[in-house]
Amino acid sequence: MKRLASLAAALVLGFTGFTVGTPAHAVSAERLPDLKMLRPSNFYIQNTGTEKRLRFQTVMHNAGTGKFGVQLRRPDTLTNRMTVRQRIYRADGTWRNVDVPGTHGFYAGDGHDHWHVYRLQRFTIRKVNADGTLSSVLAGGAKTGFCFYDNYKVNLGLPYAPQSPHYTTCGNANSLRVVEGLSVGWGDRYSATMAYQWIKINGLRDGKYRIDVIVDPSNWFLESNNSNNRAFRTVRITGNTVTVL
Repeated sequence: MKRLASLAAALVLGFTGFTVGTPAHAVSAERLPDLKMLRPSNFYIQNTGTEKRLRFQTVMHNAGTGKFGVQLRRPDTLTNRMTVRQRIYRADGTWRNVDVPGTHGFYAGDGHDHWHVYRLQRFTIRKVNADGTLSSVLAGGAKTGFCFYDNYKVNLGLPYAPQSPHYTTCGNANSLRVVEGLSVGWGDRYSATMAYQWIKINGLRDGKYRIDVIVDPSNWFLESNNSNNRAFRTVRITGNTVTVL
């Protein structure tokens, strides 16, 4: 009976992929990204004739110990949305994929030939009252989709930060599979002049306002710290002038 029990145990170990003496929980530690925003900058006001827009630059970056890798897929070119998966990397070089059903990939349609992840970032403006308290959100950013890759050096002194970019593309109109991401220490910059990089401020009176920029506001993606995804600036708007306070 003891021999039969030993044989059965050996078969179970064989099917589960573990060898004798290797505990089932011995999996290499995961290196998670840590998504952050730099404080918005380069503010200016654009008047189009019908809209008054507060424009500014944003930078999303990865301060974690692992890459922020995202895969977008669609079955054919007739499908106008892509599913989204996050790839979680481990210390031994292996990885696992995690479906992210809350969002999707879509073709930009803003003059840029690439794919965006829906609602990866959110921008808002609130009035700063005389007593320092904040009003409710008065308006949100016009931009709803973001293509991201290693194009801005933030802190290449971090452990595991590559000294050259790893992620370099966001696909094109004919892509069926797109890999986007941010390496450790790298950021993705959206300049103030880029398409939809604004908050519409029609009707807002001159005064003091707070601009918040948030990455992964719905916490769709796995990262090491969800509490540091927000950055902000306080500005004073006077006519067509913006002053950072």
